[in-house]
Amino acid sequence: MYILDGRNMLTKQEAYAEIKKVLEAPEYMGNNLDALSDVLSETQGEITLIHACAMLNGLKKYALRLLEVFFDACEDNPYLSFTLGMKHDA
Repeated sequence: MYILDGRNMLTKQEAYAEIKKVLEAPEYMGNNLDALSDVLSETQGEITLIHACAMLNGLKKYALRLLEVFFDACEDNPYLSFTLGMKHDA
């Protein structure tokens, strides 16, 4: 299980750093939605995003695009699931 923390994803740079660290993605992964989609296509397991509101507040519309990539990846990759955790932002 992979746990992404939205509090560590307030800028694009921070978001991709958190994703790379948690998913143990290759260092050469680009900081863009296409690269994320490529990594997710090969990822197996459960990904949970906690404190999503913090990410949404920091990244605004880009956060929605990130979420779309995660959910789309789950439709294409039967070995991947993505959920929003129930921890509330404090």
